[in-house]
Amino acid sequence: MRVTQQILFSNFMRDMNKNRGEMGRLQSDLSSGKAVRYPSQGPVEFQRSRVIEENIRKEEQYQDNISTALRQSRASQEALDETIDRLIDVKRTMVQAATGSTSSGAHNTMASEVRGIRDSLINTLNLSSGDRYLFAGTNSSERPFELVVPDPDDPDPEVIPGNVANHSNNKSPSVLVGDGIRLDIGISGVELRETAAGDLFEILGNVIQAMEEGDSERVNAMLGDIDTTIQHVSHLTSRLGTNINRMDFMSEQYESARITQRAEISNMVDTDYAQAFSDLQRNQVAYEAAMAVHATMFGNTLLDYL
Repeated sequence: MRVTQQILFSNFMRDMNKNRGEMGRLQSDLSSGKAVRYPSQGPVEFQRSRVIEENIRKEEQYQDNISTALRQSRASQEALDETIDRLIDVKRTMVQAATGSTSSGAHNTMASEVRGIRDSLINTLNLSSGDRYLFAGTNSSERPFELVVPDPDDPDPEVIPGNVANHSNNKSPSVLVGDGIRLDIGISGVELRETAAGDLFEILGNVIQAMEEGDSERVNAMLGDIDTTIQHVSHLTSRLGTNINRMDFMSEQYESARITQRAEISNMVDTDYAQAFSDLQRNQVAYEAAMAVHATMFGNTLLDYL
């Protein structure tokens, strides 16, 4: 086959266009930091990276849920720890009041102390986070516990256990922390009050009444009830602590998974700068060599043949 100037020039232009296109691609990869920006540049990598990114966004939302839940759960746990401490104070006072030699004045003082503890427990368990009451169950917009002072002139007063009204429900607040995984982030007021020995505030009310009446035997008989109440609150605190630990662990898992998935996406679609710079230099050398050959081969004029 006869090699003409037209063939040489066509081959030169084809190679030059290919080289310039490759340099343009490398320049775009280096400036954007992405080697795969469109499906056509890598269908499998593009689709896989989008799936992983969607999974990362979903897990980040779970992390946000867990972060909010942990703040509320830890606040609830602290309130329950304080409740246990205050109930232990009640037990200590009851042990003193159960002594038969205790004077009536001392009994009244102890009754006032237990009454103060009861009132402080109401304030503790009315803990709120933002506009949500943590021990109100799912009825979180309403204050769960309210001290009700009986009207002595009311001939038919409403019976309220321990004179403490309950506006909570028996549904513990929960949060979605994973695909199909919900965890309780608090304790409902109804569950908190309902101990195996009876209503928590009713037990405290009975203790106060027995002390005011100076009934040491009755106070002694109720020591088992206060022990049961302490165990009940301790069990709820332990259960909540277990969920806090699970949320902490899951949050750490999500964080570790996010780092791994980001690295996987980077490997699929991000620019390998070392390789890209090497390829760019190679293309520049090829481009300059082609231009030099072009100048040599096509620099002849008609005068060269005269």
